[in-house]
Amino acid sequence: MSIKYQMWLTYNAEKEKIQLPVLPESFQTRNGSSNDSVDITGLGEIIIMQSRPALQFKFSSFFPAARFPGIQVSSITKPLTLIQKINTWKASKKPIHFIATACGVDLYASIEDFNYSEEGGDPGTYQYEITLKEYREITVRQVKVDIPKATATGQKQDTRVDNTGQPKTYTVKSGDCLWNIAKKYYGNGADYTKIYNANKGVIGGNPNLIYAGQVLTIP
Repeated sequence: MSIKYQMWLTYNAEKEKIQLPVLPESFQTRNGSSNDSVDITGLGEIIIMQSRPALQFKFSSFFPAARFPGIQVSSITKPLTLIQKINTWKASKKPIHFIATACGVDLYASIEDFNYSEEGGDPGTYQYEITLKEYREITVRQVKVDIPKATATGQKQDTRVDNTGQPKTYTVKSGDCLWNIAKKYYGNGADYTKIYNANKGVIGGNPNLIYAGQVLTIP
């Protein structure tokens, strides 16, 4: 492979970087489809087109313990240091920047899976396999809704006293009798007993004797 082909993992706005010291022998890219198919009677299978799913990348290589011909970096970083850094990035649940120059990959991705092991024949060298998935930032469109403000009205609170539930009064005039008063208020003179029972303290023991000026309660 040409030295111009480089693969980088960077993190935290490029402040932390790893150039893969050994390029992978194979580089798998998964670009599937999230289209759905439904079977409609009379029409057969219908494909419903959806936006493409996130790209997924999977490759394996190794972090060497010592230099050898064809290595991509000028200086060797301890494999365990690189492994620890990748594990830290993965645990942060924040995307990394993934760059593969030869195939034009330059995007942000999440570290979905990262496995590694030390091979017995080469102490200090670690084999690894990593899976990356394209990261897409969600943009939420804000919709401004104008809510009319409640305006104070100039109406004054009605402080009038509701007299509908209060009993009426009647001032006796010359020539009045309870029969006539009952007929005036109830439409039936025979209801004079209602007025008398409500005013025994004013009238006394004889309902036929009332005097001008007496104030009677009309229940």
